[in-house]
Amino acid sequence: SRLIRFDGVTLPFQQKMTENEWGMSVVERIWDRLTAFDSATVGAAQLVYKAHLRTYKVEKLRELIALGGPAFEALLKNIDLIRQFQSNEGMTLMDARDTFETHQYSFSGLDDILSQFAEQISGAVGIPLVRLFGQSPKGFSTGDADLANYYDRVSSLQERRLRLPVRRVLDIMHRSELGKPLPDDFTFEFNPLWQMSDVDRSTVAVNTTTAIVNALDAGLMTTKAAMTDLRENSDVTGIGASITDEDIENAEDEAPPGIGELVDKPPEPTGGDPISNEPTADSAGGRGYRKWALRWFKR
Repeated sequence: SRLIRFDGVTLPFQQKMTENEWGMSVVERIWDRLTAFDSATVGAAQLVYKAHLRTYKVEKLRELIALGGPAFEALLKNIDLIRQFQSNEGMTLMDARDTFETHQYSFSGLDDILSQFAEQISGAVGIPLVRLFGQSPKGFSTGDADLANYYDRVSSLQERRLRLPVRRVLDIMHRSELGKPLPDDFTFEFNPLWQMSDVDRSTVAVNTTTAIVNALDAGLMTTKAAMTDLRENSDVTGIGASITDEDIENAEDEAPPGIGELVDKPPEPTGGDPISNEPTADSAGGRGYRKWALRWFKR
């Protein structure tokens, strides 16, 4: 009664029972992938120190080390001179019988290995590389499709896992401050994750406004309903946010002229003789012309 519960990753029934009906930690299921990626990164960093190795071959080096004394000190002084002149002048000062060599390490394939480990982490957590590592898309891809799928997934998780707990917190705050529960019509919306560009926003605004105006002109909605719809879409279109409740209340709620009426009423006849409503001889009460072979309708 004092907690807002979040179960984490949903588990199968049997495994859920072993976890006391709690879900799995998000970090737990990707821990081995994180360890592999960290080890690969540390190993690649250590290889940088071995990218440029130098070897110096000295004749009878073991004997010089074993003898020690002035001979060994002279060897160390010689190596110090080599390091000094290589740093300052780029020269290597050594005996004619000594050998100095450099070894270059090839890093080919390391980037592919690190990319594979990064993709495994990205797939495990469901976050695209462009969002998780800030990695630029490769090739002709812009990464917008990956981000759109990710934002759709986050929006779905917000509705399935966060809406009820957040509403409970808001209900507790409302009861604490006002002493009564939330109204039945209370609702809230999560902040949008995807931001439209200015071009897309203007296109949506034009289409939405045109549709509302056309519906109003066609008599399909009232002015009050049109203003309400325009303000509700202001978060997306950016148009109609300044419409207040007072403006909507003052708007006419009556149906526009034309609803339920015949728009194109046929015109009244203006020429010719008017049609008489008097009965003809054929339809008169005496039926005097009933035996005629041809009956004429007379006025």
